[in-house]
Amino acid sequence: MSRQDGPANPLPPAVYVVGAAIVVLVIGLGIVYLLGSANSASNGMPPAEQTMTNTADSGATGMPDYVMSASEDVRMAYQFAMEHPDIMMWMPCYCGCGQHSGHKSAKNCFIKEGSTATNVQFDEHGSSCQICVGIALDTKAMTAEGRSLGEIRTFIDETYGDIGPGTDTPLPPA
Repeated sequence: MSRQDGPANPLPPAVYVVGAAIVVLVIGLGIVYLLGSANSASNGMPPAEQTMTNTADSGATGMPDYVMSASEDVRMAYQFAMEHPDIMMWMPCYCGCGQHSGHKSAKNCFIKEGSTATNVQFDEHGSSCQICVGIALDTKAMTAEGRSLGEIRTFIDETYGDIGPGTDTPLPPA
């Protein structure tokens, strides 16, 4: 046997060209992804101040990053609150946010007071509070069952009322 200088089976030059092309493609896609994330992020505003211009086909698009990267339950709670502020405004929250955040109802855990249908201002609080998310999802489920605002409110009060101080939320109309 004789000893050879260099590799035993050198790769053809085309393999190096393809490998380099793949590396360039991956780097390019990474740059596009990072630029897209930077443009769709908070645009310099803190997450709690992010807003969305709501259009008929917007759906869940335009939600803040902290919602989109959260669990499915959190995303569903924000979506329900955004689509049904007229229901959530009658549901109290029992996590203490009425005292520490000035919330008036469970709606404010997700959607700030003063938001409009075309300019939704999100509140970050609901993204990290399981009590708020639970209230929103229970309200969503009972709404889907066709329950009245009064029935839903009674359930929320009975289920969550012992957890902590509630928001000063008026009773829904009869």
